[in-house]
Amino acid sequence: MPNSILSDVIVFREAFLSEGSPTIVDRDYGPVLRIILFYLWRGCSLSRTAGMTGRADANASLLSLSAYEATLGVLQLIRIGYHADAIVLARALMERIAVLGYLGEHRDRIARYWEGRWAPYKEALAWAKTKSLPNWMNLYSTLSGVAHSAMVGPAGHINNRTEIGNSFRRTKDQDSANDIGVAEELLGLVVYALAALDPLAFRLIQETGTQPFGVDVVFAAVIGVNDTKMFREFLQRLINRYEKSNRGTQAPA
Repeated sequence: MPNSILSDVIVFREAFLSEGSPTIVDRDYGPVLRIILFYLWRGCSLSRTAGMTGRADANASLLSLSAYEATLGVLQLIRIGYHADAIVLARALMERIAVLGYLGEHRDRIARYWEGRWAPYKEALAWAKTKSLPNWMNLYSTLSGVAHSAMVGPAGHINNRTEIGNSFRRTKDQDSANDIGVAEELLGLVVYALAALDPLAFRLIQETGTQPFGVDVVFAAVIGVNDTKMFREFLQRLINRYEKSNRGTQAPA
């Protein structure tokens, strides 16, 4: 099984999905999950290969690999309905991605960071503010506001959508109304994180023969026409939603 996971994205995907029973997210967002999982598998594979072949510093390779694996953790929490925990972990993932970007421009500091002799988070977040994707700091601030909520417990006002969580809420109808909406928003967050991670990780591990997610748009060649179509519809739905929201919040001229 381990060797198959390394060489076969379908085995990798099934191993990930087998970590929990089939969920409503599997049913309604299967194509989105499959495409995200393909790119996470590819990132893990390229990171491992870069370190084993000596193309990249071994520590840099492991840092890149850990970021892709951390993204898997966020995705699994979304899939099984632990939305509050997914948000808290997504905030940490954004910090991790910022560190990769910063270290890609300051390779001389990788060893110090790896040995625990330097904490790069302040510098990394300042770097991400100007050099990462648009709205990076706005999103990070929003996630921080949830993770450090003054309400009871971390992310206390975000309800988990599990059988246990739903059972303890007052009305099933009220609880189920936003089940998919929250999952869709969080899957969009994972796509955003992957679009940020891929180019930064590739630079860190000196991967020049592969196009990063967001530039590599030929999904159909490796995933299938139907999944590609549904994934693009998913992205367009999110784009339309946020464009409408931004227009609604603009100040009058």
